Amino acid sequence: MSENIKFEPLRKNMTPMLGAAYYPEDWDESEQVKDIENMVKVGINVVRIAEFAWRMMEPSDGQFEFGWLHRVIDRLGNAGIAVILGTPSATPPKWVEEKDPNMLSIDKTGLRQLHGGRRHCCSNNPTYRKYSFRIAEKMAVEFGDDPRIIGWQIDNEILGPADCCCEHCHNGFIEYLKDKYKTVDNLNRQFNHNIFSQWYDSFEQIPSPTHSWQNPHILLEWKTFNMLSHVRFIHEQADVLHKYVKAPIGTDMMPTVDIDYDLMNSKLDVVQFNHYNADDNLWLMPFWFDYFRNVTEHPFWNTETATCWSGGTAGTGCQPEGFCSANSWLPIILGGEANMYWLWRQHWAGHELMHGSVLYANGRPMHIFSEVQKIAADYEKASDFLTNTRVKTDIAMQVSSHNNNMNEHQLVSYENAIGILANHKSPYLSRLRKFYGPMHAHGIRTDVLGENKGFDGYKLLFSINMLTLEIGDMPERIEKWVKDGGTWFVGPLTDIRTSVGAHYTDRAMGMVERLTGAELVDSIPDPNSKIKMSWADGSEFKCTQWHQLYNVPENAEVLATVTDGYSTLLGKAVAFKVKVGKGSVIVLGTMPNEQEIIKLCDIALEESGAKRFNASSSIIAAGREGNGMRGIALTEIAGKEGTIEIDCPMTDILTGESFEGTVPVAPWQTRILKA
Repeated sequence: MSENIKFEPLRKNMTPMLGAAYYPEDWDESEQVKDIENMVKVGINVVRIAEFAWRMMEPSDGQFEFGWLHRVIDRLGNAGIAVILGTPSATPPKWVEEKDPNMLSIDKTGLRQLHGGRRHCCSNNPTYRKYSFRIAEKMAVEFGDDPRIIGWQIDNEILGPADCCCEHCHNGFIEYLKDKYKTVDNLNRQFNHNIFSQWYDSFEQIPSPTHSWQNPHILLEWKTFNMLSHVRFIHEQADVLHKYVKAPIGTDMMPTVDIDYDLMNSKLDVVQFNHYNADDNLWLMPFWFDYFRNVTEHPFWNTETATCWSGGTAGTGCQPEGFCSANSWLPIILGGEANMYWLWRQHWAGHELMHGSVLYANGRPMHIFSEVQKIAADYEKASDFLTNTRVKTDIAMQVSSHNNNMNEHQLVSYENAIGILANHKSPYLSRLRKFYGPMHAHGIRTDVLGENKGFDGYKLLFSINMLTLEIGDMPERIEKWVKDGGTWFVGPLTDIRTSVGAHYTDRAMGMVERLTGAELVDSIPDPNSKIKMSWADGSEFKCTQWHQLYNVPENAEVLATVTDGYSTLLGKAVAFKVKVGKGSVIVLGTMPNEQEIIKLCDIALEESGAKRFNASSSIIAAGREGNGMRGIALTEIAGKEGTIEIDCPMTDILTGESFEGTVPVAPWQTRILKA
């Protein structure tokens, strides 16, 4: 059927794509016609549909009704608007749940979820899985070769914290432990189960670690098992779709490393990401975009963000004029090829009535409409340059889901850590951002690399809060890269735990001591900054929370030492650098303030030969190269005037202006500078 369909896109160059989530099941078909007319008017060229429409597609067991969906896709396609089709497993109909009420997940307090929300079913329940895979296959057969469908989205925002504690999950957890540890005595020994008489005589005795005080190593494995359960659920849907579908397949996820993005996307084609940051925390988003452009070969899609505000039954508050533009450009300049809003038209009843959109529920444009219109027009202006170039940097930072999940149950040192957990925020990400924030404000564009990524082509690598490096062959890969000429910035809170989160008993660190010749002699929590440090020149080195103190080899250059506090600590190094092979290692054992981090970054840049942008702190800039073109794409993200220095004449593709030397940047402005 689909082989005869002709599709003429709204724009000659599809990318960058500007889109929105659309819920045709909300509206009478006559309203859909008006909606699509407005999409064309504003410049939307892709929409996401069907992610929650399971009951509309299968109103009862085995009764599939796709006619309404065909008509929607026809109308969109006739208007030149492409479609990303979602599988609806996040919201099974009530009749599916009644097939097996046990598919509703059980939380850590023992309460079973109820119908009425989303993502409330257990990824390990056989009945839920059976019906989820069946509807996915029916959709793939029906729409798999339709040229107007340019992508597929599996499920919606599957998250690690949504851990189920049902019988299926407990049984799966036991099998996971058996497969990993082989014997229960091996597990007991690695987890030191002699403490509290925790020793188990069989795997089957191990409980789901729910509402009681549990061994942190068991908690880490439980979290890992739940993550793998969600990954398996998505991967098996992907296997179903890949039989029939040629368009790229992904699953839209939120800003969390509870689930390993690299692992989740290892059987998918495109990273899909949702976020709802506002003007006060938009600076957090470049971290994720710096990460996602390195996960798959296909440029990532920012599948959800707000045009103006987010909200459920109450709105969070409007954003300043220009914010929507900066927010829409940020994923594009940092390597994505799509930005999509949630949502196109406000729901008229039900959940999330007050969420910002492009149209109000009555079909009238929101105040943001003209800004979105300009974004679409500017996307088209920059299409050729952005489609044919890629972000280039010689600096990298590691990110690790395993270390995130370990850190959740082993904070190591209190900071605001109790408050962080109470607010359901990751202490791991909080500590990582304490470095990433000053780095990007200092003009450092870094690739963020998952656990198994290589380091070829990078001059400088940051490993921060990596409690364990025992992840595959990571230690061997890092050592070879350093000896071949790389500069490794290590710490703090790095390389001090085994793969299961235990202390080393024959040494203090996994590899850093051996590699550098230094000796870690003290590890001290200090959230109240009772121990004072100084730079080698005698100036104050401001730091807090945690101190790893070293005796260093003769060939090391000491950067900072203890100068006041407990007498036996005086003179111990808290930061040093040392040559290793053709490269260098810079070791930091504490959590400095922003100015000290910037000073340390400058030391690392000089040591490695890596470069940064000379730009105002609120400008996010990325060098781009490819197909004989090069330039800089940038966005101002704080509503401030700024500047950036360029090393050769460049022209702004969006405005036609030409520049040399200093380029002015207005609040919220994006510039696409081509050399």
